[in-house]
Amino acid sequence: MKIFYIIVISSLIVSCMGLNRKLLPNEKLDSIEIQNHKRTYIVHYPKKWDGSPISLLVALHGRFGSGSTMIKQTKLDLLADLKGFIVVFPDGYKRSWADGRGNTPADENQINDIVFIESMVKRLIAEGSVNPKQVFLVGHSNGGFMAQRLAAEKPDLWKGVVSVAAQISVFTLKRKLALKSNPVSIGIIAGTDDPLVPYSGGYVRDGGEILSVEDSIQRWKEWNSCNNSVAKKTQVFKEDLADIHIDFYRYESCAENTKVGLIQLNGLGHSWPGETPMIPFIDQGKTTKVLDGSKLVWDFMESL
Repeated sequence: MKIFYIIVISSLIVSCMGLNRKLLPNEKLDSIEIQNHKRTYIVHYPKKWDGSPISLLVALHGRFGSGSTMIKQTKLDLLADLKGFIVVFPDGYKRSWADGRGNTPADENQINDIVFIESMVKRLIAEGSVNPKQVFLVGHSNGGFMAQRLAAEKPDLWKGVVSVAAQISVFTLKRKLALKSNPVSIGIIAGTDDPLVPYSGGYVRDGGEILSVEDSIQRWKEWNSCNNSVAKKTQVFKEDLADIHIDFYRYESCAENTKVGLIQLNGLGHSWPGETPMIPFIDQGKTTKVLDGSKLVWDFMESL
């Protein structure tokens, strides 16, 4: 009987997380062989696409997630249909990314996610469906740290990169300083009350030392040779008779027409803005339904 309950509970978790999601007619499941591992990813093409090269967004899930859960979590597939871009949802190794902090299964097994993601993007470009000058990247949590690493190590691949609930890790800082790579437009979306990834920096529960959000923005400003001129605005959203204040900071006078942006989610936690947390046994802090994290991400990308 105990085994039966374990199976039922596991099935419910899988169902809730979207791991059993069926592909749509305008989607395909593809794979690449990297380090003797079959690395899979879902490609979602916009419904009204005419086949010409268009923008691509790579979306990296968080720890314990998958490409399918990232679709359910973010609804970026629906936004892609509306805005007319391709979005690809890769699967991490054992639901994790080798972002360099050391404690994920991908890091522990020395998985080369840099090669995997770069190979995936170059394959889509070679197929003729993607405009190579319009390739974007977003990641959440573990995927956000991976996005920061990819921005530091492969900046020429991306027109813009956004990390959600993740900033620069000490590992990525050292890699960036060693590589002295080119500027790239960067956005960070972060909750000030994130219980998993501290806004003020320090150590993350799943391992690794990280910079604060403010220090991360300052570093990207320096690397992109931005001046101190900042455009700032605040938006107030009503939810459950309370106000949610969102601060937007944008540094637009940077080298090679790059930009650095921060969307500060005051009082909010770790979850993708607007989603229901898919891992109920982990406290992710305060959530909200009045924000659309995917729209915030694509608004930044469209401004570049």
